[in-house]
Amino acid sequence: MITFTIPCNPPKITSQQKRARAIPDHGIRFFKSKEQAGAESDLISLFGPHVPRNPLLGPLAVTVEIRWPWRKSERAGIVRAGIQKPHTGKPDIDNAVKAILDVMTRLAFWMDDSQVADLRITKFWSGAPGISVTIREGAA
Repeated sequence: MITFTIPCNPPKITSQQKRARAIPDHGIRFFKSKEQAGAESDLISLFGPHVPRNPLLGPLAVTVEIRWPWRKSERAGIVRAGIQKPHTGKPDIDNAVKAILDVMTRLAFWMDDSQVADLRITKFWSGAPGISVTIREGAA
């Protein structure tokens, strides 16, 4: 089992926010925006120290908890109390985790993200922003 927490402000830019450009005689080409490339680079730097020596094999169960910092509009008492509140705004939960899983695949946590047979994701507003990940081999 691999488990780690990265204290950070998770990116709100997702893998779904690619740009498109029509190129004469070549059709439409998709590319990453500067913001998206920067967010991906940040995730690579943050996740890099946690990469296993060898990619994990077989079916995997992955749990991801994404915690964004409280908004300025939140009441100070809630923030100080250490309460977490479900994050129901953008980015959508599936888009937010896609960027994380893509980076983990690129860094070789596993051979291919198709190995992830059990995926549990939560997203919150929190006084302790960050990303927590647990990976278990042999998903049930």
